[in-house]
Amino acid sequence: MRMNPFCMCCAVNKQEKLIRKFDDTAKKTEYMKKVMTLIANAGPQDCAPSISIDIKKLYAAYWGEKPDDYTEIKHEFNQLMLGLEDRLEERIRSSADPLATALLYARIGNYIDFAALSHVEKDTVLSMIDSENKEPLDPAEYNCFLEDLSHASSLVYLTDNCGEIVMDKLVIRILRELYPALTITVIVRGIPVINDATLDDAEEIGLTSLVKVIGNGDGVGGTWLPGINKETRHLLDTADVILAKGQGNFETLNDCGLNIYYLFLCKCEWFQKLFHAQPLQGMFVNERRVSPDR
Repeated sequence: MRMNPFCMCCAVNKQEKLIRKFDDTAKKTEYMKKVMTLIANAGPQDCAPSISIDIKKLYAAYWGEKPDDYTEIKHEFNQLMLGLEDRLEERIRSSADPLATALLYARIGNYIDFAALSHVEKDTVLSMIDSENKEPLDPAEYNCFLEDLSHASSLVYLTDNCGEIVMDKLVIRILRELYPALTITVIVRGIPVINDATLDDAEEIGLTSLVKVIGNGDGVGGTWLPGINKETRHLLDTADVILAKGQGNFETLNDCGLNIYYLFLCKCEWFQKLFHAQPLQGMFVNERRVSPDR
């Protein structure tokens, strides 16, 4: 998804809010000029997540501040979700359609996003889980997904955030049981970024003992094709089915034409506008059929 005026303004506004704590107005003005120059010089393959990396580097160098360390909070949310794993799996297995139910829980987990949301509350995610996210998956798209799986030999699962990855593990467990001949590879971020899941998170929650997990070699909050390593690119290009979690994966991959099923919550005004959605409304859409309003 290419840069657009809304995301450009959003990036500028976030930086202005971030530097309000500083007193030097002249220095702040110069900094904002540099931010706007980065955005103005964005290349044709750039998107909001890729530009945000350049802005973060600029901020750290200009203001002499290290990026926030999310290690502790990632561990906290991983453990929170691990504590719910058995209960969620029981609900999934006792439901009429375990795969659809697992996908719904995985979509709820997409709430745990410190990049898109200003506040992520444990009570909120627990409440969303208990409500069982009554809005179902799009039935037509889910049927297409099942049809694709019935003929597929390979599936790539693109994860998004910490904590959420526990729900992803439950989806993968069900997929392995329903489609034992399906080769599943999970891809996580190659470099830590905000609270996105990395190999460390995959190991902490036991995903690496269930399925092959690799890092994509990049620190962009999504799967930005110009930045990922060759192994990840090959897996994506040759996969029969790709399941991609989170807004960041939609932002970085939309218009690539691969057979991607995106599963996410609409967490910002732009996505709500694109999909005519309410805040935190769940989406399940396919790359080759989705037509969001531009």
